Amino acid sequence: MKSSIQKFSCPKRGFTLIELLVVIAIIAILIALLLPAVQQAREAARRSTCKNSLKQIGLALHNYEETHGSYPPGYIARNVSRTAPSTPDETGSGFAWGVMLLPYLDQSTIYNQLDLNQDSTDAPNIGLANEAIPIFRCPSDTHQGVFSVTVGSNTYELSSANYVGIYGYGSLTSAPGNPSEKGILYRNSNVKVRDITDGTSNAIVVGERSHQHKFVGSTSTIAADSTWYAAIPGADRPAGMMMASMTEGPASLILGHVGQGGMMTMHHPPNTTNHIANFSSKHEGGAHFLMGDGAVRFLSENMNYDTFRFLGTIQDGNVLGEF
Repeated sequence: MKSSIQKFSCPKRGFTLIELLVVIAIIAILIALLLPAVQQAREAARRSTCKNSLKQIGLALHNYEETHGSYPPGYIARNVSRTAPSTPDETGSGFAWGVMLLPYLDQSTIYNQLDLNQDSTDAPNIGLANEAIPIFRCPSDTHQGVFSVTVGSNTYELSSANYVGIYGYGSLTSAPGNPSEKGILYRNSNVKVRDITDGTSNAIVVGERSHQHKFVGSTSTIAADSTWYAAIPGADRPAGMMMASMTEGPASLILGHVGQGGMMTMHHPPNTTNHIANFSSKHEGGAHFLMGDGAVRFLSENMNYDTFRFLGTIQDGNVLGEF
C-alpha cells in the first residue's frame, strides 16, 4: 500500500498592530533626528553662498577702484552740499554703489540700459529697478522679490537686496554726505585706498541686512528692505524705533551705519536693534561683512560694540581687539 503523506502549509505571519506602531515610531524618531542635520547642512550651504557673493562684490569693488582710482560713491545726489540733510535739499540721480559695480559683476546688460545722466526715478531707468540680481541677495533671507517705496503720489517697485554699504558713524538722514566718522560709502563719497588710514584689513565696506528686523525683546516686526538700485530721492520710511514718528531717508535703502550719537544715540552690534539703519541677517548669531581687503568675516551679535564701531570707520586710529 502506498502511504499517503499529508502536506501541511504554514500560515503566513503578518505584523501585529503593536509591531506596526513600533516601526512607525522608530521611523518618526529617525526622521526627527535627521531633520536638524539636514537643515543645518542646508543653512551651511546658504551661508557659504552668502559669503561667496560678498567675496565677488569685494572683487568688483577692487576692480572699480583700480579703474577709477577710488571706491564708488555710496550714492549720487546733484547740486547738494556735503553737509546738507537728505531733505529737502537732496535731488537725483540717487543711483547707488551697487549700480556702479554692475559691469564688474557680469551685469553689463542691465548697466548699459541705464542712463546715469537721468534720475533713477525717470523712465526708462525705473523700469529696471525691480530686476533681480542674485549676487546681491542672501539665500537665507526669505524675501526674494520686490518691495515698494512711496514718494508723494508715486510708488516705486525696487528689487530687494541684502548687502548695504558702510556709511560710518552718524545719521544717514540728517548727514548722509557728512558722517561724524567716515566709512567708505556715503553720499557722493570719493574714498581712495590711501584714505583708509586704519588699513583695509581693519575696515568693513559692505554688510548684511535682512529684509525685516525682529530681535530678542522686540514686540513688533519692522520692514528693513534694502536694494542694489538707488537711494530714491524723497523716500521716507519708518525708522523702526520706539518713537513711531521717527523716519529714515533715502540713504537707508542702500547704506547702513555703525551707530550715531546725539539725542538718538544708537550703539548696537549686528542683530540687536530694530533700527533699519543697522545690520542683520537670518544667520544664527551674527552677520557677514566684507572687509576692505576683500576678506569676508562673520561678526557676532555679541561682539564688543566699540570694536564694531571702529571697524566701520576708516580714520579712527584705534587698535582693534579680537573680532
